[in-house]
Amino acid sequence: MLKLKGVVPALTTPFKKDLSLDIDSFRRLVDILIEEGVHGLVATGCTGESWAIEPEEFQELFTAAVEQARGRVPIVGGCSGITPRQVIKKATMAKTAGCDAVMIQPPYYALPGEDEVFDFYKEITSAVDIPVMVYNIPRRNGINMSVKLVDRLADLPGVFSIKESSKDFLHLSAIIRQVSDRIDVFAGYAAVLGIGAITAGAVGFVDSTAVLYGRGAVDFYDAIIAGDFEKARHLQAEMASLQDGMFGIGTFPSALKAACEFVGRPGGWTRPPIKPLDAEKRAKVHAVLTKAGLIPSDARRAVG
Repeated sequence: MLKLKGVVPALTTPFKKDLSLDIDSFRRLVDILIEEGVHGLVATGCTGESWAIEPEEFQELFTAAVEQARGRVPIVGGCSGITPRQVIKKATMAKTAGCDAVMIQPPYYALPGEDEVFDFYKEITSAVDIPVMVYNIPRRNGINMSVKLVDRLADLPGVFSIKESSKDFLHLSAIIRQVSDRIDVFAGYAAVLGIGAITAGAVGFVDSTAVLYGRGAVDFYDAIIAGDFEKARHLQAEMASLQDGMFGIGTFPSALKAACEFVGRPGGWTRPPIKPLDAEKRAKVHAVLTKAGLIPSDARRAVG
């Protein structure tokens, strides 16, 4: 079974101005983050605008991530969907491309019950031989997976971890206590929960802040592991300030993409229905980054 821990950024998906995939920029982002010391990467998750990616593009993105990583870090392919058939098709693409694992959230929109969610994962793990990261993200799909359900899922062959993104530390810690003897627990929202999550027993975090914060996110994780909580608290405060400053500027991940461009990382355009930031909102993002010390006050970059 795959062993993964540490900082695992959820990659953005760069698009060109004509809204086609910018694979070269995607590959460059993979390289930048690996060179900065991250421990794994997730492609086509929520941060990667998975809802806007065409079926045939998943294979292209999985392949590009695996080829560019060249075995330096594990690649996790986001393979969520509403039906088991949809997910199995994506997971098969991920396996064919050479991904080390797949990340799957419960069916969105349909709002199935817990037995139905369990059967959903059971069918998928029985059909595709690739490690599965369960993804609890109630804000995105309307389902908050209970500790009891996660406990059942932890016994499914193929399930090796869970990304817990409810933002509820009590829920996260209860899941860690219940299943960490069988599967690994990753936390979302590292800028909010990072220190508490790792000290409670999470093995790392998967989130979007690390795409922008880069080496700083790795330093944050290393400080927690080393017990240097003064440094860890300082870095978490920086990450939280950065995240809070950009919250509400445009629709996620438009502000994140603009911020990446400002600091010299591939960001690119968003695909409809998400709109790229206008000049006023880009100026707000620039101000947040300047205050955080991530760019010089006179530095400006254009998206596209």
